[in-house]
Amino acid sequence: MRLWALCGLAALCGVARGEVAATGVVVRVVERTGGALFEQALAHPATLDAVPTIKASAPLVVDFGARGADGAAVELDQALVSLQHADTGAEAVFAARPAKGGQYRASVAPKDIRRQLGSAPGRYRVALVLGSFEHGGLVYELGVADVAGKARPAPRPALGPKPEIHHRFAEPQRMPNAAVSVLFAALVAAPLAGLLGAWARLGVNVANLKRERAGSLAFMALVSTYMALAAAYWVGIRLLPMLGYTLALALPTYLVGQYALSRRIEWSHE
Repeated sequence: MRLWALCGLAALCGVARGEVAATGVVVRVVERTGGALFEQALAHPATLDAVPTIKASAPLVVDFGARGADGAAVELDQALVSLQHADTGAEAVFAARPAKGGQYRASVAPKDIRRQLGSAPGRYRVALVLGSFEHGGLVYELGVADVAGKARPAPRPALGPKPEIHHRFAEPQRMPNAAVSVLFAALVAAPLAGLLGAWARLGVNVANLKRERAGSLAFMALVSTYMALAAAYWVGIRLLPMLGYTLALALPTYLVGQYALSRRIEWSHE
């Protein structure tokens, strides 16, 4: 809300039958310990003799009262302290609260300085804006004050054109010739074919497997499972799951193989 709007609000806040006046105005800049770095009492229309510095560790406090044309105390319907940036026109308004003895106090808290004023330091015009439905309004220019802080860049507008996004799809990977893959698969299968051929030349006798059918079949099934896992890893299963499966089959394969082999040895001595 701009200062001129506050002036209009103070003047039009009711059907005025007189004037409201500010009394006992005291402007202070207070340290955190409670000591006053700056203090001056004002009587309308006097302004500040010096330029106080406001910061988070030394906030602004304005004490004042109000009376009507007859000199009686007035209960205000509006009591504000306005700080307007001298360069940008940005304005921050702080409400005053009733205090003891019919007085009012407007205190600009350290958090208000950090959030509203500290990001835009510089010189501010300080004004007291009073209003009463019965007695009218008053805008009292108290003077100027410097607000200390670290300037921040203005936020970028939320609306508006966005930068164009250029997306480039990944190029397809170069794959080897199909003949190379077939040759590699043949070389991998060659040892198995060689093993079966060697067994055929040596005259492997599989008839004795019938004497311990359960153990032999279980052992051959576990060995076949290992071969199937190797083929699955070749097709696409990941390494860690494949290692977990092989470790889970290791102990059963050893026990079943040991049982089948010991039974074969016993029958060979019969």
